[in-house]
Amino acid sequence: MTTVALDFETANRSPASACAIGLAFIEDGRVARRFYSLLRPPEIVFEPGHIRIHGIRPTDVVDAPDFPTLWRGLAGELEGALVLAHNAPFDLKVLSATLQHYRLAQPGFASLCTVSLARRLWPEEPSKRLSALAAKFGIGFSHHHAGEDAMACAEIALEGMRETGAASVADMAETLGLRRPVAAIAAAKAGGIAERALAARLGRPKLENILRFRVSGSKGTPYDMVLRTDGQGDRRLFCSCPGARFRAECRHMKALQAGDHSALLAGGGAEFRQLSALLSAAFGGFEERRFAATGS
Repeated sequence: MTTVALDFETANRSPASACAIGLAFIEDGRVARRFYSLLRPPEIVFEPGHIRIHGIRPTDVVDAPDFPTLWRGLAGELEGALVLAHNAPFDLKVLSATLQHYRLAQPGFASLCTVSLARRLWPEEPSKRLSALAAKFGIGFSHHHAGEDAMACAEIALEGMRETGAASVADMAETLGLRRPVAAIAAAKAGGIAERALAARLGRPKLENILRFRVSGSKGTPYDMVLRTDGQGDRRLFCSCPGARFRAECRHMKALQAGDHSALLAGGGAEFRQLSALLSAAFGGFEERRFAATGS
């Protein structure tokens, strides 16, 4: 049986927005083969929060292969395999959503979640995150790189195999009752009931009303920003700066909402004015507010 660890990175909240894939194949008790590739998602729309996590930007995937191109060579590898993933529900949802988006058949296989494995074998560990477990076992890797994450996941499974004395990762999964079957799914027909039901279940975000731009930080570091307007006219700002990790609104968001566009990065005067006008329409212009406050 093929045993392979799988990891995806996504461009936005849609599970069908995979922008990178990593695989690590286990053979004879070791990671014997690895595969990694960037992916061009169906819509090249990246949310700053996702960029902040994995560092992949829209310009990185413009010339990358799309998922169907790679899948032709990978589908046979997963058929009947044991597929490992750290937090398997996430990666399996990405795989399923992406296959159904492109109307591709899903092979039948079994899965093993290494988070569940860690909870079973190392309950005393305060964190079951991939980085924490990798540190425990001295596994060096670059976190949130799909290829590196897949490798770390495979190595954690091998640590579990050695801990239990199992002959293979597959035997360990079976003995611990952690093996989960994943049924094969036929290719979806265009416009069929299954496809409509999937779209409703996933609740894919409406991405048509999006403005993407960049701002300059206090030290000149450029940060990606997104202004999203939903169908009800509600607006949300997203920023890739470190401050946005810990606060609902970073200083860049607050400045734009106050009408201060001084940190905008644009190619020239005309481009700056156009971008500033769009933001003014959304939140109001800094100069207009200043004049209104002073009566000038």
